[in-house]
Amino acid sequence: MSEADNLCYLIENKIIFLPEKQCLVHTDSHEQIKLKPTASLCLLLLLRNHAEIVTQNELLAFAWGESHRQVSFNAFYQSILSLRKSFLQMNVEKQIITTVPRKGLLIQQEITIEKKRDYSVSEVDIELTETPSVTETNRVENKKLPKLNLVETLIIMFTVLIAGVLLYPKVTSENYFSGYVASKKYDGQCHYFFNDDASNYLRHEGFIKEHPEMCSDNKFLYITAYPETKNISIILCTTGMDLSHDNSCQSVYYPRYDSK
Repeated sequence: MSEADNLCYLIENKIIFLPEKQCLVHTDSHEQIKLKPTASLCLLLLLRNHAEIVTQNELLAFAWGESHRQVSFNAFYQSILSLRKSFLQMNVEKQIITTVPRKGLLIQQEITIEKKRDYSVSEVDIELTETPSVTETNRVENKKLPKLNLVETLIIMFTVLIAGVLLYPKVTSENYFSGYVASKKYDGQCHYFFNDDASNYLRHEGFIKEHPEMCSDNKFLYITAYPETKNISIILCTTGMDLSHDNSCQSVYYPRYDSK
């Protein structure tokens, strides 16, 4: 990242975004959430363009770089969904990221954003990588590894490259949505999935009973809610998150939803 990216961003006077460390920190509770690299870059671009619409192509090019043309819709949407889920976990009542249909995403003008240069990051202890000990390093260096000839090396490199291109989107999708569990079958033709880090699913079930109109055309609903917060986030998709380029999703956000 450039020197300008060492800036911190204070969001709604309660959440500090540290681009260099790719994390969010709650100013009161000091709770920390580590963001995925692509999600962190998407948030950074949206913050730089506060109150302006940023297109999906602009976000893809900024966050994924030269490989952005190979990124599936679901991989992009998972990064945005992970951001919304992070703000939800930190009990931010307002919707930070707004979807503008057929145009892109933006952070609304009413969301307060303040750039800070003097925020002390010394208290934020985020380990980005694990550094091996000197003993472990020496042990690895002392091992005698068999030498490979040029042809064998090229074959291995080519195989790993092909496997990475084919499997990366699938692994990324499965890893992220492993955080959602399929719920029991309710009346209607929808498939419901709940975030599995909630202590119970009473608010999820209450929402389903109060909003039967959302269940139509065999849709897939991903519901994120926590017993201790009023926020609820709903993602409605035409198919499951299975890397289908034809999938179409929309988000519905309730900042202060009270289940009757």
